[in-house]
Amino acid sequence: MLEVSDVSVRYDGAIAALQDVSFAVREGGVVALLGPNGAGKTTLLKAVAGMLPFELGEVTEGRIRFESAELLGAHPAAIARRGIALVQDGRQCFRNLSIDDNLRAASFVHPKNAATRLDMVFGYFPFLGEMRQRQAGLLSGGQLQMLVIAMALMGSPRLLLLDEPSLGLSPVMVQAVFDVVERMHRDLGMTVVVAEQTVPRLLKIATDVYVLSRGGVAMHAAPAEVDEAALQRVYLS
Repeated sequence: MLEVSDVSVRYDGAIAALQDVSFAVREGGVVALLGPNGAGKTTLLKAVAGMLPFELGEVTEGRIRFESAELLGAHPAAIARRGIALVQDGRQCFRNLSIDDNLRAASFVHPKNAATRLDMVFGYFPFLGEMRQRQAGLLSGGQLQMLVIAMALMGSPRLLLLDEPSLGLSPVMVQAVFDVVERMHRDLGMTVVVAEQTVPRLLKIATDVYVLSRGGVAMHAAPAEVDEAALQRVYLS
């Protein structure tokens, strides 16, 4: 479904963030993209979603293809319309608008059948329906994380990219987030890539694991082959 081939990324023409990274995602899979801070996880996801130019970043080598279509040079809006949704860290939404308005704004990517998708979103996140008129800026960190994932679903994506969704959340909320990710994968057949430093819950639902370190792929293995000791060796190398 997604092929990243020998991709290198630089910021501001000088700072190397990725070097010869190859990464593949099979349709219907859940890929765990692991690595310590600064390993290149966020850069890789932004390269796929076309977001690098907004941060003075560029892919200097390699190819990125989604369902056989070349993504390099495409505008993020065009990539979103192809079916790729990136939920960035920072829980970005319109904080001064209501939950309902945020979800409706997110549906502009694919406005057809938006009402049906809204009902689906409220099925996965009942509290959003119960508090749909509440201002987004008044939500807790965990509730905001659920909202931005729901906003991504309103765009009807086929590939969902989540950048450190557990960051700053309590263990209970982390469990709730990954419970929803697992349900979406199971019910909708959605392909998901989740970038995290290390979350045992993620490894339980992953179908494939990539570990990045210093801008390169340090490990590619099945989830059963990745344990805490193996990750520590990569992170501390």
